[in-house]
Amino acid sequence: MPNSDVLNKNSKPIGWFYPVILTLIIATTINKASIYWLDFKWSVPLDFINYFGIYLLFAWFVRHYNSSINTQDKEKEKHPAYDWPLPAPIANIGKFAPLFTYYPSVLLSVINPFLLYQQIRQLVGQGIINGRIKHSPEKFANFESKTQYRLPFNNEWLIYHGGHTPATSHSWDVLTQRYAYDFVMADESFSRHKLKGNRVTDYYCYGQEILAAADGEIVKVVNGLSDGFCIGYFVVDFLARELAGNHIIIKHAEGEYGFYAHLLRNSIEPKVGDKVRQGQFLGLCGFSGNGTEPHLHFHLQDTESFYHSVGLPIKFNDLCIDGKQVKNECIIQRGTRVKHNQVELTS
Repeated sequence: MPNSDVLNKNSKPIGWFYPVILTLIIATTINKASIYWLDFKWSVPLDFINYFGIYLLFAWFVRHYNSSINTQDKEKEKHPAYDWPLPAPIANIGKFAPLFTYYPSVLLSVINPFLLYQQIRQLVGQGIINGRIKHSPEKFANFESKTQYRLPFNNEWLIYHGGHTPATSHSWDVLTQRYAYDFVMADESFSRHKLKGNRVTDYYCYGQEILAAADGEIVKVVNGLSDGFCIGYFVVDFLARELAGNHIIIKHAEGEYGFYAHLLRNSIEPKVGDKVRQGQFLGLCGFSGNGTEPHLHFHLQDTESFYHSVGLPIKFNDLCIDGKQVKNECIIQRGTRVKHNQVELTS
């Protein structure tokens, strides 16, 4: 488990939200200044080129800056997904095609007032969380849970993102989601879908049952949001109303809240205030919120708030990793296949 030195050291990389905020400020300033000083009226295409060009510049800088920091860390390693296939439609265009679909869709999300408001709340929350961590870094970096957790599903899933180190986490600098996991289902070749991959029902994890990782009480439910409008092209749903899509938050213990996101519309059964048991059905995996393909996002946090909570490291019990049974609670990380070890009871 990471110690406080690792935690403090790796708070330095720049977060994904800075390019969005800086683009809004600088591109708007350029736009207004040119109108005021040069009497130049921007057309819609030129305005888009202005914003998109500046965003790409900042995104490249942040990626390069973070990479230069992380390569100094001996734990740095290539993400295994580099060797996994892209969804079929975008893969047919070429491996660099996501650069022209993903980044424009992320940029377009800032014109969505719902997502912009949530991104600003995340930015504010990041500052608050950073202040909390600085006062007691050991408390969070070496956190030990009060309860035991199982995987939030039964079948075998692949860990696309997630782990307890900067090298394995895809959101280490987003402090709420530092130890978050993105789970998908994949075949032997690591493809996450059958057929063409341009329909949500092509994806193996879509519609799969999501279960409670531990006993607890439901404290928040969002259940009425539709799936994303584009699948198989690495496009983030910039029209979504919630970053996390349909989601559920469960208080598993004092200071331990499970966050289950991107569920299927109207599939969540428990209501706020309900008590749930470990392994109880919660809802179905979907494609709601910000994401490029159906998956389950799961993480543990220390308060109910999605924006102001500190992400907590978590260990799981009763599971198989890459087909091998693990008896004791353990840390899981990206690139491995995990499954809950169901114990058959005999009468």
